[in-house]
Amino acid sequence: MAVNIGILGMNARNFLYIRKYNPAFAKKRADNKLATKKLFLQNGIQTTAILHSFTNRNMVRQFDFASLPKTGFAIKPARGYEGKGILVFKNWQGEEGETTTGKILNVKQITSHLFDIFEGIYSLQSIPDQAYIEERVTPDSFFKKLAPVGLPDIRVIVFNKIPVMAMLRLPTKESGGKANLNAGAIGVGVGLRTGITTYAVYKDKYITTLPNSKIKTNGIKVPQWHDILLLATKTQAVCGLGYVGVDIVVDEKKGPVVLEINTRPGLAIQRINQASLRSRLERVEHIQVTTIERGVEIAESLFAEEGLENISHTPPILTVIEPVTIYGPGNKRKEIMAKLDTGAFRTSIDTSLVEELNLQKLKQKIRITSASGITIRPQIKLSFTLGGKRINTTGTFINRKNLQFPMIVGRRDLKGFYINPIRKEAAPDDNDSEEIIEE
Repeated sequence: MAVNIGILGMNARNFLYIRKYNPAFAKKRADNKLATKKLFLQNGIQTTAILHSFTNRNMVRQFDFASLPKTGFAIKPARGYEGKGILVFKNWQGEEGETTTGKILNVKQITSHLFDIFEGIYSLQSIPDQAYIEERVTPDSFFKKLAPVGLPDIRVIVFNKIPVMAMLRLPTKESGGKANLNAGAIGVGVGLRTGITTYAVYKDKYITTLPNSKIKTNGIKVPQWHDILLLATKTQAVCGLGYVGVDIVVDEKKGPVVLEINTRPGLAIQRINQASLRSRLERVEHIQVTTIERGVEIAESLFAEEGLENISHTPPILTVIEPVTIYGPGNKRKEIMAKLDTGAFRTSIDTSLVEELNLQKLKQKIRITSASGITIRPQIKLSFTLGGKRINTTGTFINRKNLQFPMIVGRRDLKGFYINPIRKEAAPDDNDSEEIIEE
């Protein structure tokens, strides 16, 4: 069937997709961020935790603000839009704290702000509203160099369980730290197959480098891209909306999490990607999608980014010694310095890290043959970040107390990186061959 290659306009979007595929009950729920967040938590969608919610003034007066986490939190209206009414604190001292924009606010000022939320000042329909406090997202270190202020996010448009278009939104000082294009944030198109950025728009003009920076806006590889697409697609399937914009952030500890959904996502994403949203929607409208994974596969196949052949994408260049964050269950994590060793096939860590982080041990063991002889090493499930990339793998563990580094990253987990051999400090037991042993 022929598809329309023209740009999708607001009237066509509302009539052909929102009215047709977004039932009233689902739109009403999506407009209430608190109700939506509860739905996500009930259905296993990775999102930020609700610390407290308020429906009236007495609840605010009786609340113990000293109980809020010292590391910060976010206050939001349930029916807010375009980031209005949101206060994000990066620290809290019990009676006052500092927001991410540098303002110092105390309990009295917060109370006044919550009362304004109840009055509907920030709500979409200007009707009485509710407020809630959620845990603060700490953006993955990869994004901090792109947007020193605020919280960058990724918007994915999902239709019929298939991602059809995506963009990275980078907040600026002008946008008040909010990822809102209308307020002055930067929009960067992202290729669905690769997660590599293409075009960028700032203040309604195309740019090739980030403001006050030499960082090119194209060729940036968004970390954990496949996981982001899976999460966005699962969110669309759960929320009851056939056509939806899913806003996702990559948290330093949790990885990709859903911030919110939008039943009427803006259409500027087309200009940012230099692609027609309408043509993509028509291509997938009648496809039968059986699973979330299949929907992502279809997107990666149909919408392989035509413009990327002209973009020079250089894999991250790492040195032999790099910082690594290892993740365990229950938000446990440990930041260490690791050695990248292409002479070793598999990643290996010190036994103490396995116990400290409560990492999952596997039944299979590995016979390692190295210059030091043959050793039998137990295996573990291992998740860590390296160079802005989240790596999920299986590794081994041994007592490395007598070795210089508590972790080596083997070549199996170094795909997609360039290693600059500035420092050569390979220990004899790091260059090995292996054999799996069934237990």
